[in-house]
Amino acid sequence: MWMFTTAWSGHWTPLTWLTLGLDWTIWGLDPFGYHLTSLIFHIANAVVFFVLARHLLGRALPGATPAALLAGATAAALVFAVHPLRAESVVWVSERRDVVSGLFYLLTVVTYLQANEGDPRRRRRWLAVSVVIFILAVLSKAIVVSLPVLLLVLDVYPLRRLATPWRAGTASRIGPVLAEKLPYVAVAVAGGLIAISRATEFNAAGQYPLWVRPAVFGYNLVLYLWNTAVPYALSPLYEMPVAWELRDSRLLLGCIVPVVVTVALLALRRRWPAGLAVWTVYVATVAPVGGLVVHTGPQMAADRYTYLACLGFALLVGGAVALALRPDVLDQQVRRFAIAGTLLVLVGLGVLGWQQSRIWRDSISLWGHAVTVDPGCARCLNGLGAAQHAAGASAAAVGSLRQAVVLRPDIADFHADLGIVLLWLDQPGEAAPHLERAIQTYPDHPDLNAHLGVALIRTNRAEDGRRRLETVLKRRPDHVEALTAMGFALTDSGRPNEAAAYFERAVARAPRAPGAHYGLARLYLARGDQTRAEPELDWLRKFAPALAERAQRR
Repeated sequence: MWMFTTAWSGHWTPLTWLTLGLDWTIWGLDPFGYHLTSLIFHIANAVVFFVLARHLLGRALPGATPAALLAGATAAALVFAVHPLRAESVVWVSERRDVVSGLFYLLTVVTYLQANEGDPRRRRRWLAVSVVIFILAVLSKAIVVSLPVLLLVLDVYPLRRLATPWRAGTASRIGPVLAEKLPYVAVAVAGGLIAISRATEFNAAGQYPLWVRPAVFGYNLVLYLWNTAVPYALSPLYEMPVAWELRDSRLLLGCIVPVVVTVALLALRRRWPAGLAVWTVYVATVAPVGGLVVHTGPQMAADRYTYLACLGFALLVGGAVALALRPDVLDQQVRRFAIAGTLLVLVGLGVLGWQQSRIWRDSISLWGHAVTVDPGCARCLNGLGAAQHAAGASAAAVGSLRQAVVLRPDIADFHADLGIVLLWLDQPGEAAPHLERAIQTYPDHPDLNAHLGVALIRTNRAEDGRRRLETVLKRRPDHVEALTAMGFALTDSGRPNEAAAYFERAVARAPRAPGAHYGLARLYLARGDQTRAEPELDWLRKFAPALAERAQRR
């Protein structure tokens, strides 16, 4: 019920959540099982896409031999499967929704084609099955809402159900073809409305104004096309700039290149209808995540958005391979070079895809790679610093976190992360200003206020610090860090009995909180009460030996 009624981080994907819940039931928190499931989904998608590609190539290239169609469909499926742009969707477990929705998206198209190819008496049954599968796709991720456009394009080419010249009686033939799309449109509209209602829209007009959105959408089209052809320097985060300027080259590319491509493909539509068909579907698939209406997250673009959008490009590669194997297109020698080149490209894509997947093995590798690709990415620097701190390299983290604050001093979260790490490194004087800046944005945040209270106490502003901790505890009486910090503050103020009560409350709330055990051990040792100190020291020796040694030294 929670999965079907809750949107997590702005995404309503109940069916994807069910797959993750099943993983947890089977594997617990072992990451192997989660990666295995995502990989199985991706392999299934490649197999279904192979079937789909073979069917569509057969309709588009009626003169191709079965061997040529088999080779073309295989090439298309492999280009899709091993391309480095797929790594983010497959390897990042949280992006499971791409591979799950992708499977139902492809099955929807396959069953739709089956409805067109099968016995007319079974047509309605196949169409009903196709719509049901489409509902499952929407429940997995709303990015599939553009699928009705794909079905209409397929009706034009290569199915040619809507490609006949207009003449008497044409309306009676076109009407049913359009009417059968209405259930798909209804599902897509419902899914789109739910997605928009759950999304988190950028409110910073200076960062993402309305006038810039069409150009950014155009730049997304150019970027994904370029990264498909030249998959080099891919990043987990293409950061949105602080503010857009008219002279930004990305905006110029976004305004010019898509228009030129569209005009050229329209001019070539009779000689090369596949190009216009693929481009139309590509634009329609990117549109829901291109930022025209709602933009979620700090990214300007993302590799994961290509999982479905770039299927058509893989299909074009498959078509080229199938054509190259026709004796009337290339002579034998050139054909051999073409086959060898195709195999070389597939091997290269596989190697690059494997390398791209490796950057996701841990957070330091991920954000370190992102900073290498774009040293000016503030969120990448912040992510790297947070990952270094979590891994125990807090001193190394400070440099990355400072750079992030310098690049984006307006982001309160960056100040909070830097302040927490500085406090951890026992630099409360430097930590306090950053924590105060963060609290201006999040005035009621209990953790930040507790951290600031600790910093103030350590910078000889004990009274201010205690008042802040008291405020936190009024709102959250069970806040472990505030209870522990108050215990230390009272200890330093010569009020051990009151301090012990706070430490004991913290231990009762969180039995594995090392700070509270350390505070009690230190307090009992200062009193000379070895009997009561020993259980606390035993716990620290087992779970936090460094603190046990520190308590005994004091």
